[in-house]
Amino acid sequence: MPAVRRRHFLGVFGSLLGAAALSGALPRPGFAADGALRIGLKTLPAALNPLTVSDLVARQILGSMYESLTSVDPQGRILPGLATAWEASEDARRWRLTMRDGVTFHTGRPFTAADVKRSFEATLAGDGANFALLALSKVRGFRELRERTATELSGVTVIDDRTLEVVCDEPNSVFPFARIHIVDVEAAGKAGPDWFRRLSAGTGPYRLARSAEGIRIDVEANPGWRGGAVPFERVSFLATGIGNDGITLFNDSQVDFTFVDTDALRGVMDDPGFKRSLSNVQRMQMRVVALDPRRVKAFADLRVRRAMSLLIDRNAMAERFFRGVAAVHNGVVPPALLSNERLEPLAYDPTLARRLLEEAGYPEGRGIDPFTVTVVPEYRREFVYYVSQWNNAGIPAKLVTAPRQEFIARSRRRDYDSFLFGWTATYPDPMNFLDELFNSRSRFNPVGWSNAEFDGLVERAMAIADPDRRAEVYKDAECLVMQDLPVIPLVVPDYVALRGNVLSDNFITPFGGLNFG
Repeated sequence: MPAVRRRHFLGVFGSLLGAAALSGALPRPGFAADGALRIGLKTLPAALNPLTVSDLVARQILGSMYESLTSVDPQGRILPGLATAWEASEDARRWRLTMRDGVTFHTGRPFTAADVKRSFEATLAGDGANFALLALSKVRGFRELRERTATELSGVTVIDDRTLEVVCDEPNSVFPFARIHIVDVEAAGKAGPDWFRRLSAGTGPYRLARSAEGIRIDVEANPGWRGGAVPFERVSFLATGIGNDGITLFNDSQVDFTFVDTDALRGVMDDPGFKRSLSNVQRMQMRVVALDPRRVKAFADLRVRRAMSLLIDRNAMAERFFRGVAAVHNGVVPPALLSNERLEPLAYDPTLARRLLEEAGYPEGRGIDPFTVTVVPEYRREFVYYVSQWNNAGIPAKLVTAPRQEFIARSRRRDYDSFLFGWTATYPDPMNFLDELFNSRSRFNPVGWSNAEFDGLVERAMAIADPDRRAEVYKDAECLVMQDLPVIPLVVPDYVALRGNVLSDNFITPFGGLNFG
């Protein structure tokens, strides 16, 4: 993990954080007591069902208990998980996977290839969207299972206890890499519909001990884990709230680890008392402002979208607001996943922005309907800058904050004029961003963008098993997105955390997960 880079605050944005609350703080390293690790998270999910997970915080906690076919190392490279080998047909429509031997569920039952098929089917049997849906959407029988006209996923065949064959209706070059939790479905079914509140049915390094959902979740070491002994006997996930609350608890030695929220970042980075406890890693994330042209007519004009992008000084934000622990991406795929030399840097040019607005028929922003930009409270200070830049050019934007759960639900329904949209990779391949966010058929498409040429390129890439050849197609597809600019890319801050010295430098993964192995 790279060392935290410190930058001098130049005063452009003013002292937006109550630095006095943090000034002089001399945090004691958070030593875990009696073999226990205490992790502070700003919120805890109301439910923790591994078969229906659809948010990052739930995924962070579930990662301690549930494994998938493959895993990733701290640098984002694919590693074997419950599958030890995978082989695709030439057109990437058929996969043969070899399962790991000698693995036992928390329930005590041996893991077999049949459990993978049952987990796929149980995941698809639930209602609503979750991280696994797109990964399974190309598997033969997906539609019938979702429509309840079948009870089995016809494209998945159990050859024997260690071998599984998966047949897809379309090429699916990244199938084994998506995170789909493998569960002892048989035990879960016997325990009833809310089984996950009291039963641990994974194969991971920890198993559920107790849960007061929304407040505290405790897990304990799995003595039968395939990876051997784990660093801590117990791990407790605690809800700390946003802003300075987690920092205060860390400073008081009440938690051993807490992420630093965006709005609190500068105060922590500027306080020398926190220097020894800081840890950071670049995010595998896309972070954009989604603009809905159905709700604001002007957003349908590319010149307006480009003007709004040109009014953001991303380099200044990275250096001054985020104190240098942030990255400026020129596209929608993190450069660590796709180094796309065909993209031009995202420029800051207020003069050109004003000219584009005039060409679009909105001189100095006149004629653009007033609209809201909605974010969760922890990003308010950052977005004060973006909205003020647009207001200065005459664009009538108003910043609005919404509670997290309300924001998530309404943004998924595209129920805002514009809003912050973030997407963290669940597997290290550009397809996780391109196909899942910008394919016209994707249910996660933040603005409903549709481009037939782009869809065709994604289909081509899906049929190419070789990652180097596939990357060239990805580059063409990303260029199409950036030419049309359906979303406005923002600066991507690193994951920054305060950690006690009981934790290693690679505890945070680039995917927002936590390394429990």
